Amino acid sequence: MSRIEEQRILGAGDGRILFVPPMEPYCARLMTAIFRSVGYDARLLVETDETLALGLKYTSGGECVPCPTTVGALLKAMENENVPPERVIFFMPTACGPCRFGQYAKLDQMIFDKLGYGGIRIMSPSAENAYDGLEIGARKRLWHALLVGDIMRKIGMKIRPYEKETGLTDKLIENWMVKLEKAFEDKNIDPVQTLLAQAVEELGKVEKHNVKKPLVGIVGEIYVRSDPFINGQLWRRIEALGGEAALAPMSEWILYTGYIRGLLANEHKKGLGALIEKAKIWLENNFFFEKVEHMYYDIADPILHDRREYPIIEVMEEGCKYLPWQFEGESVLTLGRAALYAKRDGAKAVVNASPMFCMPGTVTTSIFPKLEQELGMRIICNFYDGSGDPNKTLVPVMHYLCEGMRSAQPVA
Repeated sequence: MSRIEEQRILGAGDGRILFVPPMEPYCARLMTAIFRSVGYDARLLVETDETLALGLKYTSGGECVPCPTTVGALLKAMENENVPPERVIFFMPTACGPCRFGQYAKLDQMIFDKLGYGGIRIMSPSAENAYDGLEIGARKRLWHALLVGDIMRKIGMKIRPYEKETGLTDKLIENWMVKLEKAFEDKNIDPVQTLLAQAVEELGKVEKHNVKKPLVGIVGEIYVRSDPFINGQLWRRIEALGGEAALAPMSEWILYTGYIRGLLANEHKKGLGALIEKAKIWLENNFFFEKVEHMYYDIADPILHDRREYPIIEVMEEGCKYLPWQFEGESVLTLGRAALYAKRDGAKAVVNASPMFCMPGTVTTSIFPKLEQELGMRIICNFYDGSGDPNKTLVPVMHYLCEGMRSAQPVA
């Protein structure tokens, strides 16, 4: 078995430590629990200014920021925990399209070899086949984990800006996240549905102020828009400035990769092979991915009835009005979801969050002025590299939006 093939297969953990980047604070925790269920000593990495500085020490400085912050977090964890390289596996998925994210795993391996850490293995499932290299049982459970993580985050975003008792929403969510992690550590995840239903019931009882705040959608590069360390606590900054945030979900990317597989099959395969491939993709999307998604959102409906996800085909159709789907990656999703936030959710603004030097982010930034004119909605394009405070661009925009909401609401 070649190194690349070995990197893309999820097997028994056999005592190795699997380090998982903290790409998103809810989904990553539950995914890490899934890895523990198949025998890995799976641990979530911690990102700090120190780990970012360490990562920058071993990269050129021109890479988009998730690259140095993830590799720095791994090196720091190995140092702190005194873990030998031969016991380490680094979870670093890859992707296709015009984005350097697909090169992270290779660059990471070069860095590790240069440091004498050649024993580190990289688990690098690929978006090219919708991450089909993962062991089927774990792959299915990871989908459940992504959806539940998305829902728990969305519940917090929906309730926290309006809670009467400051901090109560976060406290309750943390209590339920601990229980959900334990449930996902078991290969039988049937109890997860009951736990989520109980969480929704309890969180639905949080007392809230009867006011309306401006909704601000968050789109962009999937790591940066989701990672509070890199994006300067973007969604909490929106809340602190008087808004309600809505973040594009992690699950979107998995649905997107399945959708793209179908389009590629139409273009590149002919005859019986094409029919079989398209049938397989259709069955996966309709009888697994979307079915499970609907199941969990039905459970969360008492709170998220107006925050259910759009079908991926609708996101793509909106995005493809401005960019062809063949330009693979987040760009089409970013454009499509921004449009839907305005048309369907009544968002007053959208933040496009991207790493510095991000090509998909640069492309969407060049197109967003056209969407601003068409939608009559403010779009803020922020680029992040771990320094400064890009979110200060939100201050005047949020002030204007909040004043507008207050003046539009009747006086009690």
